[in-house]
Amino acid sequence: MTGAESVAVLRAAQRQINAAHAVWLGLVAEVGSRGLDSEDEIVRLPAPDRWGADEVRTALRTSAYTANELLDFAWAVTRRFPQLHAAMAAGDLSIERAKVIHFWTRDMSDEHASTVIEEVLGHCSIDADRPWTSEQIGVRCRKLGISLDPDWALRRFTESHRDRRVISWRNEDGTATLAAQNQDPAHVAAGIARVRKLADDAKRAGDPRPLDHLRSEIALNLLDGTYADLTDDQILTHLATTRPTEHETHEPEAALEPEPAPVARSPHRGVQLTAKVSTLLGMDRDPAELAGQGPVHAELAREWAEKLSAGQWRFAVTGPDGYAISSGLVTARPVDWERRRASDHGIVDLLIPTDLLQALLDGTLTSPALTPWWPVLEDIADQAATAPAEDEETAAEDARRRFPRPGLRRDTQLRMTTCQGPGCQLPATRAEIDHTLDHARGGLTLAGNLGPLCEHDHDLKTKGGWQLIRLGHDRVRWITRLGAVYDVEIPPLIESDRPGEPRERPQPRPAPDEPAA
Repeated sequence: MTGAESVAVLRAAQRQINAAHAVWLGLVAEVGSRGLDSEDEIVRLPAPDRWGADEVRTALRTSAYTANELLDFAWAVTRRFPQLHAAMAAGDLSIERAKVIHFWTRDMSDEHASTVIEEVLGHCSIDADRPWTSEQIGVRCRKLGISLDPDWALRRFTESHRDRRVISWRNEDGTATLAAQNQDPAHVAAGIARVRKLADDAKRAGDPRPLDHLRSEIALNLLDGTYADLTDDQILTHLATTRPTEHETHEPEAALEPEPAPVARSPHRGVQLTAKVSTLLGMDRDPAELAGQGPVHAELAREWAEKLSAGQWRFAVTGPDGYAISSGLVTARPVDWERRRASDHGIVDLLIPTDLLQALLDGTLTSPALTPWWPVLEDIADQAATAPAEDEETAAEDARRRFPRPGLRRDTQLRMTTCQGPGCQLPATRAEIDHTLDHARGGLTLAGNLGPLCEHDHDLKTKGGWQLIRLGHDRVRWITRLGAVYDVEIPPLIESDRPGEPRERPQPRPAPDEPAA
């Protein structure tokens, strides 16, 4: 095949992909618009309802947000603007260009949107006489939208601003990104200007850190409450105390009595670290977990465990299968670490297998970091061995309660760390505690009938026609309103590998030029 022929094949393959995407979007719209009891008869809704995207979400194993966006896009392409779907089916329109058109026309009137689509559609095909890139298509859509309806841009801004929000996401390298979306640009300008001025003032005062690092620290400290009620001068005074020690700082010329640095503490709201005790003791370098953010490396876990020393510490002792067999609150802290403070809302969940706990206490296993942690281990062992007894009358009364007592709620959150919904990763501490068999139908408030569900998945079960069945301590089953069945595993808190014992690692695969053994 010549070079020119390979180009022709590439273009033909792209047209096939476009047609396949047309079929796929049609199926997304079909699944998302099916109604209850459509397993036995075809029931199509006039438009997808609140629960339609959940069928897409579970079928494609994606997040609720992604499924909602996808269904909205698929419905617009296949139902509202079928000319876009026809162009995709013919191979002329790629899904990327269709998304650009949908983005700019979704809040136009049908008449104006059709005019814009008619104008740009002839330039979307790679075989067009004057093909446009996605960027060119977007620019043309904006210009046409404003010329057809001068108020369109104002409405678009107002509606988008109504959906403003602050979000975060985890990056592939383990860091995280924070963003405020759809905000008033003047408000954003004022906010970033304050952060920049504080960073510039700190830099002029001799802070050696890069400006971007200073801006990042200032912005997050303003957001998380560390700098609550501090003036800008007090913020700069505190910031000076956090300078790296390896750099010299400029001393004031006059021998004035330095002002004490203001107390600046983060309340650590929303920060929840789950880590194995063996990792915090330096016995292994297994990943820990920051709720809602994903896994973090061992060194960062040890650093954050000390930062959260004044928060609430909880423990779960696990059995051989890695699931919790006892849990509770830890009152002790490692020697010389800060004690519990009511104003600190951080959470540390300590996980330890029962055999490792015993081995550490009787000296079978040792660690250089064990001595300061001894009070914590003894506290956990004492609580695990002496669980408070509960008389039958009190137990029966608690089982009939509508809401679990704090101890049972905490135990449920420790045993199931995230929402039980398919693919949902909302931390259990931010979820609702749900009765698998509803309390109104006689379900008891017992550990075997409780589990965390986010608000949406809770409504999905109680209002959306989905069923939730508990198959055991490690698995639940969802049956959707269309009759699809999905099992959700409740993973063990600790995997089967035991800390302190050698692990068998798979041999690396041979490189392409190496012969297989």
